[in-house]
This record gives sequence, C-alpha cells and structure tokens, in this order.
Amino acid sequence: MTTAKTLTLAFLALGILGTPAVAQRGGQMMEFVSEWDMNGDGTVTRDDFATRRGDQFEMFDLNGDGAIDADEQTNMAETIAGMQEVNHGGQGHGQGQGQGMGQGHGQGQGMGQGGGQRGPGPRIHAAMTAAYADTDQDGVITRAEWDAATERLFADLDRNGDGQMGPADFGH
Repeated sequence: MTTAKTLTLAFLALGILGTPAVAQRGGQMMEFVSEWDMNGDGTVTRDDFATRRGDQFEMFDLNGDGAIDADEQTNMAETIAGMQEVNHGGQGHGQGQGQGMGQGHGQGQGMGQGGGQRGPGPRIHAAMTAAYADTDQDGVITRAEWDAATERLFADLDRNGDGQMGPADFGH
C-alpha cells in the first residue's frame, strides 16, 4: 500500500470513528458530517455518501482490478479493527441491543446502537464486510456489489428518508 493511500485511509477511518473525547461530547455525528459532507451544506447527501464510499472501495481494492478479494478484505478488516482499537479502546462490533442493521432491543449478535459507539461508524464498518456487501457470496466484493451495499446502507442511515443524513438521523 502506498503512503498516500495509507494516509488517506487513516484520514477517512478517523473521520468515521472520531476520537473518544469527541464521542463523549456527543460530537461524533458532527465529525462524521464534517468529513463526509462534500459541499459543506451541513448534511451528507446520497451523492456525498456514494462518493466517500467509492473512495473507500478504491483504497481497499489494492490491486486496482475492480474487486475486493479475500486478501484485500482481510486488509480492510484489520485496518478497521486497528483504527477502532486506537480510537475507542477496542469498542467495536459485538453483543449489542438490536438485531441486524438498525435500532432494536432484541437479544443476540447485532449491529444496533447498544452501549457502544454512537453515530454511523459501526454500521458503516459493518457494511465493509463480505457478509454485507458480497451478495452473491463468491468471496469477492465487486464494485457493483459495493455500490448496491452503499445504497442499502444509506437507506438504513437516513432514518427520516429525506435523502440526506444529519443530526435528526442519529438521535441528536
């Protein structure tokens, strides 16, 4: 991985994750908006989100073949886990209140908003897995699959369905 790609990846990952102090002040969602809002209007539109997710795909497609293979998926998972460890003392996915990709109060494995990290970070990271994005389950995430996952994820995060993400979508 080139130094430029590594630095860009770290910048984007930090933009998603924030810092513990920011998270404690409830500013993590605003940090997300400031990093992902491409035109500075204070919200993350579908186009903003697709652009940033496209940037992520490009960074993790290390060989530039238009797909994220098993080795690249391992690199992606390790990068995300490392950034979570650095920024949140190991808080990541795990036992939560919620089933699937949303708010809920069911038992079991979930990516809902339990007692851990707030904001879109956990769900964005969960969507960066084969379980979420590799819809044909062939072990490779194609750009078309990634883009479809981006659309599903945006719909999940845009709770009020107004076509943009802002404070109302994250309970702030």
